[in-house]
Amino acid sequence: MKKNFLNVIALLMVIVFSLTLFGCDQKATEVKEEPKKEAKKEEPVTITWVNWVSTEEGTRDKIKSVVDQFEKDNPNIKVDIKPVPVSDIQNQLTIMVTGKNAPDISQVHPDDVIALAAMGALEPVDELLSADFKADLHQSLLDLTTFEGTRYGIPWAPAGPGFLYNKKLMEQAGLDPKNPPNTIYEFTEALEIAKKNLPKDVIGFQLDTTIRTIGLQHEWPFMRAFGALPIDGNNIDIDTPEMKEYAEWLRTVVKNGYTLPGKKYGEFRPMAAQGRLLFAFDGSYLRGIVTSLNTEITDQIFNETWGVASLPGTKDGKHYASPDDHFLVAFKDSENKEAVAKFAEYLVNSDYSLKNYINPVGFVPATKSAIQRVPEISQDPIRSAFIEKIVPTVVPLPYGPNYSSVATAFMAGMQEVITTDKPIDEILSKLQTKVEEASK
Repeated sequence: MKKNFLNVIALLMVIVFSLTLFGCDQKATEVKEEPKKEAKKEEPVTITWVNWVSTEEGTRDKIKSVVDQFEKDNPNIKVDIKPVPVSDIQNQLTIMVTGKNAPDISQVHPDDVIALAAMGALEPVDELLSADFKADLHQSLLDLTTFEGTRYGIPWAPAGPGFLYNKKLMEQAGLDPKNPPNTIYEFTEALEIAKKNLPKDVIGFQLDTTIRTIGLQHEWPFMRAFGALPIDGNNIDIDTPEMKEYAEWLRTVVKNGYTLPGKKYGEFRPMAAQGRLLFAFDGSYLRGIVTSLNTEITDQIFNETWGVASLPGTKDGKHYASPDDHFLVAFKDSENKEAVAKFAEYLVNSDYSLKNYINPVGFVPATKSAIQRVPEISQDPIRSAFIEKIVPTVVPLPYGPNYSSVATAFMAGMQEVITTDKPIDEILSKLQTKVEEASK
């Protein structure tokens, strides 16, 4: 009996010990099998992007490809493209900002950056962009859109217009395609010769004479070729002998049919694609636009047809070019600035954008590393000529908070020059007063 009792006690101890071990094992198992915390997923965001390249035939498909690839690489970011014609960009952005409906990011010209910064609409770029990206940008481009000591523009595609000449048309006109005109006087003489010898449907040269800020940018190098500097900071000096000589020249080239009045410079591009434009005043990307407009023209044919020279200069051979770089800006009211920065840096410097947009369109890249990563960029003779002959001659335009109103007033005066027979002295005298008022 005693033995049976001891056996029962021993059995109970074994059971208790087993249960204790089981409980410990279960706790250990529960600790080990505690579910891991899931990595925090990035919330999907949509950013709005206002731009003009989505409206233009030569760039529309290429930029859509870049945006599509960005969205694949960044599935949490959706880009809502808002196409706006280039001539309406500043006006539309001003309306959007004033109406508290600014986009997240926009494509702009350098003068637009300053105007929008003066409105307090933009986010400074120094804290927005990554350090590596800023270090890779050409510093002169990054500093181009500084307002009151703060940088607001993101350089995207340097695109200042250069002087391109159709070698085949020059030869047909009896001009030497190996010696394009070097001064504004040689240029005028070449236009006169070409007008006599070329078919009537050939246009001498591309010049924007519209009442727009772009019009001033387009005409600025030609004014400088006559020695005129009508606006220099706060100094406005329009009623001068140099400006009179320029205005008389402008009236003459329009009256003689060397260029077409009232045309936006983009309206001359189809003529270039049709072989009907002798001298083009356009960006290094003209090749990409022309080959898009006329698929029979290959890159090789374009390079064989067109050459690049410094813009016609002064009597002593000094040349001037004006900036027309494509910039990006981030708006202060955007709630998705991190996504904006990521998209901006992708547009400017991703291998995909460089290979599928910057290079095929013909832009000069904004970053120093681009040529090493995409060597074919440096193999383009048109672009190489721009880097050598145009970029070093770029001079600033009179940017400032009132640049738009000043440029508009100025170009209204130039429009009066080409559409009326009023005395040049009278037009310039009145223009002096109007520009002074617009600058206040």
